[in-house]
Parts: sequence; structure tokens; C-alpha cells
Amino acid sequence: MNIQVVTAEEWQKERAAVLTKEKSATHLLQDIAAQRRNMPVVKVQNPERYKFDDAQTGEEKTLADLFADRKQLIIYHFMLGPQDKEGCVGCSLVMDHIPANLDHLWSRDTTFAAVATAPTDKVKAFKDRMGWTAPFYSSAKTHEAWKEAEAAGETITWKPGNGYFGLSVFIKEGDDIFHTYSMTDRGCEILLVTYQLLDFTPLGRQEDGDGMGKFRLHDLYDKDV
Repeated sequence: MNIQVVTAEEWQKERAAVLTKEKSATHLLQDIAAQRRNMPVVKVQNPERYKFDDAQTGEEKTLADLFADRKQLIIYHFMLGPQDKEGCVGCSLVMDHIPANLDHLWSRDTTFAAVATAPTDKVKAFKDRMGWTAPFYSSAKTHEAWKEAEAAGETITWKPGNGYFGLSVFIKEGDDIFHTYSMTDRGCEILLVTYQLLDFTPLGRQEDGDGMGKFRLHDLYDKDV
């Protein structure tokens, strides 16, 4: 890249111009967050049919159980299917950014969990390999329940077992569970602090056109693969 060298005064002028846009973006993001919070919700029909197997203990849990006695639930849909040898690089990058200490989320009555359609033993093996401590579940049974519900003509705004990546948010009122929000594709970039940090640098994300650039599973950076 060509680096343009200027005086301190010229740099301050350019910085002020960028700051104006940064403040506008911050205000826009605040507006979007408020609109997101005020969106209407969809009641999850027959939530008890959606089953998740805990990758750590093998215990079967319902969607309600995933809340862990908290009011809100965030689910990340991780791309690791029955036929996959290892998890998706992009999804793994996301999980690498999920805090090992979830106390701050819990203090806001919110639970985080990841799910994948692979069987429990495969989910556990990959979770252990990556060293992730956040709750992780196999949604294989939910995948089948979702297909049955869709075949029956039910309208489902979230797809808990479709094998694609994304994030879904729920809130619980009594015994009722409501789906409040979902996102996928580039919407998930907001979870990646690595991207946010690289965006501050002159070289940027260095994606090389394929979206993931030279990102790898974090245990493969020092290996010739």
C-alpha cells in the first residue's frame, strides 16, 4: 500500500473528518439497536419438541432448559454437521470471540449457548479441541423436529437445526417462549472483535477476496496444512 505522510495539522484535520462519520455511525447503531429491541415477537409453538443434547454431559434438554433459569437466551448456530470432519472456520472464529467468562451476560439475565447438528460425541470432541467453555449442544434431534414441523406446514421464523450459521434470540415469559431476533451472513461480523480491531489498521482485514482470508482454526496456525 502507498502510505501518505502529512503534517500533524493535516492529520488532525483528517482525523476530525473520520470522527464525524464515526459519531454518525455510533448514533445509527444505537437507533438500530432500539428498533431491534422494539420488534414484535413470534411465539414458539410446542417448544418442548425441540431437544438438545448437552455436549459435556450428554443430558437431553428442552429449549426452555437452555435458558438456564434466565429470562433471555442467545443461540449461535454452529456449522458442524454429521458428515463434517471439523467445524467451520468462520463459526470457529466466532466462538473464539465468545467470552470464557459469561458472568457479564448472566448479570443481565441472559444465557448464551451454541448448537450444531452433529451428534453429541462429535460436538464434544471439537469443543474440547478448541478449548471453548461456553455451553454447546447437539441439535440433531431438533433438526428432525424442525423438518417435521415444516412438513406439517407450520411457519417457523427460526430454524434451529438447518445446519447453517447464524444467531437467534429468545425471551421467556412464564412457560411461553418467544423468538425475538435472528441474523446470519455478514450480520454476524459484529461478533468478531478481530475484524473490529483490524478495521482500525492501515492494512484492514486482508481477506484476499474469499471472506476468510488466511484465518484458520486457531490450533492450525503453526502447522503446514
